[in-house]
Amino acid sequence: MTLISLLLVLLVERVTTKSKYWQAKFYTDKYLQSIQSQGWFNSSSKSWVLALIIFVPVIIVYLVVQKFAGGLLELIISTAILMICVGCPAIRATYKCFLQAANRGDLQACSMYEDQINGDNKETVSFGLSLVWQNYRHYTAVILWFAACGAAGVILYVLIRELDSRLSNDNDPVGNQVKRLLNIVDWIPVRITALGFLLVGHFSRAFPTWLGYLPDPAVQAKTLLLDVSKKAEEIEPDESDCTEEPCTLVRLAKRNVMFLLVIIALLTLTGWIS
Repeated sequence: MTLISLLLVLLVERVTTKSKYWQAKFYTDKYLQSIQSQGWFNSSSKSWVLALIIFVPVIIVYLVVQKFAGGLLELIISTAILMICVGCPAIRATYKCFLQAANRGDLQACSMYEDQINGDNKETVSFGLSLVWQNYRHYTAVILWFAACGAAGVILYVLIRELDSRLSNDNDPVGNQVKRLLNIVDWIPVRITALGFLLVGHFSRAFPTWLGYLPDPAVQAKTLLLDVSKKAEEIEPDESDCTEEPCTLVRLAKRNVMFLLVIIALLTLTGWIS
């Protein structure tokens, strides 16, 4: 069922534009706003409050899915949750507009679209690397959590990710706790994703970087992934073509997603994944 859900969702996500009701941000924003409006969650909240906010929805989803385990309803519920949680239509639309502007030769518009995705990281992270990071956060990590833990795992990852985005500008204990949680839930998925980059990209160049980061528990997921992706794909500098770097790295990320789907298919056939 895991493989069927993944294939269905990725196919539909590729050929359609999802409304706000099929986007995780719509529901996480409403959920977190309702909690904050009740005064249950703020910068001085205890760790157990944060744990409740994250794990109550996860447990509810787990119990609902288990109630219909093995049946058609489980497939429908899990697929619907995955459909909501995977992808980021806003970033896809911005990238598409960037390519259209580049084809027109409108470099000012290209720069504007780059700023929308890069945010404050434009000086330190290239546009292509930002796309690789967003692909990981909205596709690869979600896919890996779904393959490992089903719909409940997806809810866990997405809630922590969105909490981190919401508290990114708050230098408070809760924000730091969420960052630590996100680093924990990213620890294995980001290393699997980076390993995929080795296997679908330039293995000999990227392997020493990946191996050096492998046992380091303190390295940030973003640092690891971007450093490995830079080594895994050779990009010829071309000042006249602003699409060369982002398009090359996006192709690397897409190849990696396809590679992971093949691995999940093999694990499904051998009985490791249901």
